[in-house]
Amino acid sequence: MILSTHAIVGGAIASLFPFHPAAAAFAGFASHFVIDAIPHWDYPLRSISLGKGATNRRLSFSTATLTDFAIIGFDACAGLGLALWIFAAEESFWTVVIGAFAAMLPDALQFLHTLYPRGLLHALQRFHWWIHSKRALKGLFGVGSQLAFAGMIAALARSFH
Repeated sequence: MILSTHAIVGGAIASLFPFHPAAAAFAGFASHFVIDAIPHWDYPLRSISLGKGATNRRLSFSTATLTDFAIIGFDACAGLGLALWIFAAEESFWTVVIGAFAAMLPDALQFLHTLYPRGLLHALQRFHWWIHSKRALKGLFGVGSQLAFAGMIAALARSFH
């Protein structure tokens, strides 16, 4: 899933228990793996390979790297913004932020693993790769399915409020 989808799901979960930020963090983090098991579309990264069998693990300063970081940054900010817009109330603002960030964190840790592939990061990466759907959805269907999934989760969470 893309980061926006993860952030929306993490924010939705966090909004269900706005006064328990630790639970929101745990649930958001766990949600990442649950929804990564669903077949989905991921945008391609041009500057570095992630996942099992990755051959290009060295990060270099290039146009491709800057483009990847811009896309990833936009995706993360859009997801956080949407999660806050849809779910945050005055009393739940920080809990929704925590849930959304925690839901995106495994992908940041996956990137960190490419730079330091040892210890807990290695174990987490192995689990991430194992649970991640091996079936990729293509093109507009892949993008549309994530929009529909994020919308369904948002509507479901809002119905509980």
